[in-house]
Amino acid sequence: MRPRFVTAAVIALPLGLVPVVSNAAPPPDGPAAVAPDIATVPLAAAASKAKADRILEIRRDEPFAMAALTWNGAAPDVLEVQAQRLDGSWTEWAQLDPVGGLDAGKAGRTNGSEPVWLDDSTVLRVRAERNGVPANVRTLSAVLIDPGTSTGDAIEPKAGITTTRPPVISRAGWGADESVRTDCYQQQGIGAEYSGTVKAATIHHTGPNTNDYTAADAARVVRGIYAYHAQTLGWCDIGYNVVVDRYGQIFEGRYGGLDLPVWGAHAGGFNKYTTGVSMLGDFTDIAPSDAQLEAVSQFVAWKLSRSYRDPEGTVELVSGGGVSKYPEGTTVTLPTIFAHRDVRATECPGELGYPKLPFIRQRVAELMGDWTSSPVYQRWQDTGADSGRLGGVYGLEREVANGGLRTTFTSGTRSISWSADTGAHIVEGAIRRTWAKYGLEAGHLGYPITDERPTPDGIGRYNHFSGENGSIYYTSSTGAHEIRGSIKRKWAELGWERSPLGYPRTDERPTPDGIGRSNHFSGDNGSIYYTSSTGAHEIRGSIKRKWAELGWERSPLGYPRTDERPTPDGIGRSNHFSGDNGSIYYTSSTGAPEIRGNIKSKWAQLGWERSYLGYPTSDEFSVPVGRRSNFQGGYIVWNSTTGAVTAHRY
Repeated sequence: MRPRFVTAAVIALPLGLVPVVSNAAPPPDGPAAVAPDIATVPLAAAASKAKADRILEIRRDEPFAMAALTWNGAAPDVLEVQAQRLDGSWTEWAQLDPVGGLDAGKAGRTNGSEPVWLDDSTVLRVRAERNGVPANVRTLSAVLIDPGTSTGDAIEPKAGITTTRPPVISRAGWGADESVRTDCYQQQGIGAEYSGTVKAATIHHTGPNTNDYTAADAARVVRGIYAYHAQTLGWCDIGYNVVVDRYGQIFEGRYGGLDLPVWGAHAGGFNKYTTGVSMLGDFTDIAPSDAQLEAVSQFVAWKLSRSYRDPEGTVELVSGGGVSKYPEGTTVTLPTIFAHRDVRATECPGELGYPKLPFIRQRVAELMGDWTSSPVYQRWQDTGADSGRLGGVYGLEREVANGGLRTTFTSGTRSISWSADTGAHIVEGAIRRTWAKYGLEAGHLGYPITDERPTPDGIGRYNHFSGENGSIYYTSSTGAHEIRGSIKRKWAELGWERSPLGYPRTDERPTPDGIGRSNHFSGDNGSIYYTSSTGAHEIRGSIKRKWAELGWERSPLGYPRTDERPTPDGIGRSNHFSGDNGSIYYTSSTGAPEIRGNIKSKWAQLGWERSYLGYPTSDEFSVPVGRRSNFQGGYIVWNSTTGAVTAHRY
């Protein structure tokens, strides 16, 4: 807090305050969401009732715990507030700085100050000056916020000193009413935004009079900041990516994922490519606590180590304008860990907070250790790092199935996965989407064992994987489909994509009868069907169409037990099946009739297609005495009464 003394006018304003009502349902596994009561009170009535000392005084029956000021036009030179607590005592006067978290061109619509924590209070006093004289109160409003209470407020600090993610209190944990965010996004036609990567961390403090809170108060303060940033300033969400209290508790801030480069609203002009970490407190006259500095360091170490950023290095960032002290488009070289005051005319993170940055950088470096030894980092370096085709880290390096690692790039469309057995390989685009559908490394395909490669025919792309002899093949016409196990081995035996089957056009799928598995292919209406008893066999063209007409595997023929093969006379083609000694024979003149059972046995006895009967010309069909099949040179009849099978010439 920073004491100042100016002349002001005293006035009491009657309040008719309408609370904001939430329609958010409580999360199933945490405390209920809490809708803060936030009221904006215009100070215009003070203009006609000003008294000699020019102090504006607002009273209300229902307590508030935070306050801020908003205005039209230029920011006042002096903005100060003081509050009367429920026990009758008064806070010190706290000077408020203008807040400007958005970049140029963003949708925030209100000019406002930092919010200030006041404890539960019922009276607010306001001082405001422009150019050395009292400001026109018609341009000013006070924002009074009651963050409410939650069963999750009294959260105990937890420890953990590694570059794994430290314990973080989720948005549900601190009682975020997500309808505030979603309703605002809907009204503005926007949503959570993401940078391509995180290059740096920006250190803040939350500002005036926020040092005497309790551990239970901390969640209330965060809820109040959220309400003010989202509703009053029109940012739709809390500006900071995380908030860290003096007890070492870390609170998840802006919605969208701690491990992703969510575009915050914490340092106007420099939100892109940064993560904003705000220490809950005013560090003008009081230094951050040891627990707070340690928690800040742990979070930043986790974020930077897994983003592959040197905590003691520098980065080049381009100003996005807004309230930055650098004009839009200016390239600025900054430390990887820098303070809000480095990019804006502000004291943030306070006169006693700013000198802690060298300590934070050193501590972060200690926690990160030999972060460059990561095999994923080394592979990323081989691709050209930020300037290569993968670009910067999008989703932080994380531990995945069976002790492996994965980092994502290019807005999540590319990744490098590593395991000790497979090494580090790149999966991307449509192939990655299919792999993700089956659980990435934890799925049946396991880890990639190759990068994406072109197929020998020059048309497709593929990755091979460690699980179930699996691969995913892609072409622009077929999409990306997995093929594995016995079906893949059969496809390879036939000649891969250069076989009559071409490329997979489906993933492996179960057959309707629940017994077999199949992949369908782009060439010659082809498929491969597998069962444990028949193995994997291809079927295609006219023979497959006939099998489909008969009822697929649920027909009397059952499953293919051979691939399509030429007949000994070189004229026809055939597939043999598992059911009723069945086959389908094809020639261009006869089509593809089925033949089976006793009739097929008789035909075989006569010499197959080289007999006087030639090829079948009809499926087996019913006649008064039994069953019959027609052939080019005659027919065979099976008598259902006698069991006799007789062949006849035409």
